[in-house]
Amino acid sequence: MTRNRKRTTSKAKWSREDLQKAILAAKNGTSMRKAAKENGIPFSTLQERMASNNLQEAELGRKPVFSREQEDEMAEHVKYLASIFYGVTAKELRRLAFEFAERNNIQHTFNVNIGLAGIEWLRSFLRRNPTVSVRKAEGTSLNRLTAFNKEEVDLFFKLMENLMTKHQFPPSQIYNADETGVSTVQDPGKILATKGQKRVGFATSGERGRNITVMCAINAAGGYIPPMFIFPRKRLTPLLEKDGPAEALYKCTNNGWIDENIFYEWLHHFKKFSNPSENAPVLLILDNHSSHISLKAYDFCKANHIIMLSIPPHSSHKIQPLDVVFYGPLKNEYRNECNLFMKTQLMRPITPYDVAALFNRAYSTVATISKGVSGFRSAGIYPLNPKVFTEQDFLPATILQNDAFVVQDNEADSSLTKTNSDSEAGPSNIHKILPPKPCIEKPQLTTIDDNQQAGPSTTSTNSVSFAQLTTIPKSALKTRKNRRKQHAKIITSTPMKQELEEKQNKKQEKEEKKLKASSKKEKKLKQTKNLPLKNKISYKRKVFESSSSDSDIDIQCDDNDDDEVDEDRCLVCNDFGKQNEMWFRCTLCSRWAHSECSGWDTPAGYICDDCQPFSD
Repeated sequence: MTRNRKRTTSKAKWSREDLQKAILAAKNGTSMRKAAKENGIPFSTLQERMASNNLQEAELGRKPVFSREQEDEMAEHVKYLASIFYGVTAKELRRLAFEFAERNNIQHTFNVNIGLAGIEWLRSFLRRNPTVSVRKAEGTSLNRLTAFNKEEVDLFFKLMENLMTKHQFPPSQIYNADETGVSTVQDPGKILATKGQKRVGFATSGERGRNITVMCAINAAGGYIPPMFIFPRKRLTPLLEKDGPAEALYKCTNNGWIDENIFYEWLHHFKKFSNPSENAPVLLILDNHSSHISLKAYDFCKANHIIMLSIPPHSSHKIQPLDVVFYGPLKNEYRNECNLFMKTQLMRPITPYDVAALFNRAYSTVATISKGVSGFRSAGIYPLNPKVFTEQDFLPATILQNDAFVVQDNEADSSLTKTNSDSEAGPSNIHKILPPKPCIEKPQLTTIDDNQQAGPSTTSTNSVSFAQLTTIPKSALKTRKNRRKQHAKIITSTPMKQELEEKQNKKQEKEEKKLKASSKKEKKLKQTKNLPLKNKISYKRKVFESSSSDSDIDIQCDDNDDDEVDEDRCLVCNDFGKQNEMWFRCTLCSRWAHSECSGWDTPAGYICDDCQPFSD
């Protein structure tokens, strides 16, 4: 079938306006034949349209498989499924259309062998229903679907309203801070290439990159705090700061993630640029990550007039201004800078030493005043707007948190029975449900009795609605045992101090136990001092292999170890390492370092941090 078939006949060339003019003329006294002739409409057509009161455009060719009402039902339900994050793909819609026609005994020309409607039917369906289109979906976790609900969001805005009433924060004193990750291997994105080419490649820095954490902060007036970089390294070198953002903060951790100590240092950095005081306190909005909630951070904020407010868990994609308007454009611009770097620096991969400069160029382009203002406005934080989110935004959580309704899928009984809320739900526990009517802001789920007909009313009492053919899994998310559910809260409020003190005491007890265990291992290592070198290395490696992965890193990397053997130690962490571990050798000083400690992806041309200033 030709997709854009050329018209070869002059039949039914009249428009809807011509039909309306003809009907109006006939009603005003003009003969029906004369009105039809003057407007170019056949007399029989005008007579039939006036009798049926049909003012639709003339349609030539084969009639659609489904009626206008049936296609409206399909289109509305497809949009409903997309709104609760369980949208259907093009192929699924073709399969559902075939099944819908078969179950309702509708005559069709679909392919019976593969059980799918044709591609041309899909194109025609989308053309007849312009409110439905093919869109690229963004992955959203199940936690985000259920956590972003009306109760949690209302609690956050209630706390926000109380703080605004008490302190009257101006926009320049309302900040949002959050971490994101940038990599040394860029995503190339879309490029232009030969049409029909099956595989299109693009040069990247490597197979797998290193992730560097960047923490940014922005206020409601469009002001920015210089960012903080956290590198996955043992030691920091000034070369990592080359051409980075002005007055940025640079730190390093074992895995490149933020922790309580790094966040505490960032708070000093934040205080320096936000200038909080007793008469002008600062509101800091951030997520409830464990690194943000500690006793020393609490004490510092209380002493320096910083009020910390956490957002509801798993809601940063909606409420956090940085996530809403800033980080998306920032990462796109960073990708462009990485692509430009790969094109201008011939056969040179991106290393952690290049990240600060690349990020700085992207950051300078994206960090505008309008981004900050629009981010806080979109999240409803400033100006304060608790009604910024509608019932449609809470629809996924409303549906998935309620009990599903199972459709008994057999020929004898098509009624609905309510599922047991205490029954276990798993990946295989898929229920066919009857959703609320689409496009209604506040959905109402009602129980359907066994004798009540399922689905909306149709022409046949045995017909099956399109909604009954779609499947949605019942929510299987359960709260972990012995774990309290988190909510939005004022982290610097007085009741939080006791909770943080208990958390700190438990942490100290745990660290003391680790310290005792690691001290015993250290004594065993020192006992190998008088052993031959070969036996000593073998013995030490066995001890480290048997140690837990979360042992005290300060003891393992103690620079004051009086061991006489230094040639077999890593020049970065001063550790022997594990057996079969990859080592890189510096091309200048010939010393060795663990591959993970070196900060390099390959041993080719490796230069250690001590020799970097002399490499030029």
